[in-house]
Amino acid sequence: MQTLWLFFGWLAIGGYLWVAGTVLLSLWRPKRPVPQPQLYLFVGALAAHLLYLSEGIMTGWLRLDTPETVALVLGWLIALGAFVQWRWRGMPTPAGFLLPLSAAFLALALFEQPTNLPPTLRRDALMLHVALMMGGYLMLILAFGTALVYLLTLVLLKRKRSLAVLSKLPPLEATERLTNQLVLIGFPLLTLGMLVGIIWARLEGRSAWSDPKVLFSFLTWGIFGAYLHARFVRQWKTEALHWLVVLGFVCL
Repeated sequence: MQTLWLFFGWLAIGGYLWVAGTVLLSLWRPKRPVPQPQLYLFVGALAAHLLYLSEGIMTGWLRLDTPETVALVLGWLIALGAFVQWRWRGMPTPAGFLLPLSAAFLALALFEQPTNLPPTLRRDALMLHVALMMGGYLMLILAFGTALVYLLTLVLLKRKRSLAVLSKLPPLEATERLTNQLVLIGFPLLTLGMLVGIIWARLEGRSAWSDPKVLFSFLTWGIFGAYLHARFVRQWKTEALHWLVVLGFVCL
């Protein structure tokens, strides 16, 4: 039975990578549209990923308090976000950048050994911390996908590429607006998650500053805080703002 669940996991990884490759290949062959069956394959990969998740729910190991389970759920949510952008916003291109991330997170969950946490750990505050951080990361990763599409469109416009290529990409205004909306949602969630994490560490008698993940979280928080300051106070050019989003993703 375990082999069957692993099969669903690998099936989802293969589906994600195939769809991502097809989307990116369509940019280099602008006269060939993304085949409609790819959307159905996308749905199939999401379903296979969800079936693998369901095995964790039924057996009880899927709890959002270990790195591998967080990676597993976050990978599915990223893919779902890419699907929503494709199906309801008419933006298939971000899926080409986001689905390999989903595949990587799922592969990490498949290979990583389960983490055993101490039974005395306060799981209520930990679960709230993880949920908020995961929501913040989800929004900021989706913002990274749309930021890459914006920068790609801008580069193609500057190089005066053919209209056939540009027709595959969403308008600059649409990706700029969506990126900003995602950051405006993700940044407060990230802030709240970090505050809850600091409080949880104090309750557990731990030092929050000794964990490298905390330092990277603060670096990420600072970059996206700089993005909001640069956008609403300094009013930077949109190209520089989107590079800030990409830099923030690198520090996630």
